[in-house]
Amino acid sequence: MAIETNFKSDKWVKCISGSGTIRAVAITATEVSNLLSGRHALTPSGSKALAESIIAGLILSSYCKSGEKINLNIQGSGWCTQSMIDANADAEIRGYVLERSPADIKLARSIGPWGIGLLSVLRTKFDEAKPYIGTVPLLTGHLAKDLTFYWLQSEQVNTAVGIEVFMENDKIVLAEGFLIQAMPGASDADIQFIEDHLKKLHQFDSQASLRSTPTRLLSYLLENQSFSVVEEKNLTFKCGCSLDRVKRSIKLVGDEEIQSMIAEKKNVEIDCDFCSEHYLLTPSILESLLSSPASGAK
Repeated sequence: MAIETNFKSDKWVKCISGSGTIRAVAITATEVSNLLSGRHALTPSGSKALAESIIAGLILSSYCKSGEKINLNIQGSGWCTQSMIDANADAEIRGYVLERSPADIKLARSIGPWGIGLLSVLRTKFDEAKPYIGTVPLLTGHLAKDLTFYWLQSEQVNTAVGIEVFMENDKIVLAEGFLIQAMPGASDADIQFIEDHLKKLHQFDSQASLRSTPTRLLSYLLENQSFSVVEEKNLTFKCGCSLDRVKRSIKLVGDEEIQSMIAEKKNVEIDCDFCSEHYLLTPSILESLLSSPASGAK
């Protein structure tokens, strides 16, 4: 049985400009970010990193086709050794970060909190045997800027990406992000419009709460341009882990190893990396995983 939580205020809203030459998506992911931060018992910096990763993953998956999914893998020298996010075209998401000890974080003055490293996107398409993998270096240590570079390098599309996470008393009070892209037929003015938004990244003001819905964020971003909403979808935290899956994984180690676990007369405890769900396998459960009653006899 999959673990699943639906959210009422967290969503993505996709739109297209009146000219048909600019598309955009705006996302709020405050609730899901707080849920997963709590599940993983993260520090405030870890919570912020996870929230940024969640928004980045949703930005990438928001233009997937039905049945497609992405895996975002970020490895840097900053506040996290790794961030892993799974997201799909149905706005379903799960993920985790591996925090680095503050004493081990050494960043140059011009590098952002993610540090230097690699950003990889594994895109699985239902009609292709092999997934597409795109990898770019983390150049700035600011996830929005490095994700913009990913779109330009891997997708060859003029793009502006923004991500912002506000914390208050160690809790995320607002996590939001956006993507604006030029479409085929975009004019020089359209491309200049997108480039102007690149200059505004990381310069958000304290009035962010006034645009704390995706539609308001789109209105703020597109300024006096008309646009039409083409999709609005609520976010869902969904992890496919289950006790049955854990059992199947344990069976892969073979009867001899399972017998060794049983002989210790202790419970085997396993936590899911993506959601921190805790699974307990008692000796009697382990015995039920043996290939046959004969193989379980001692």
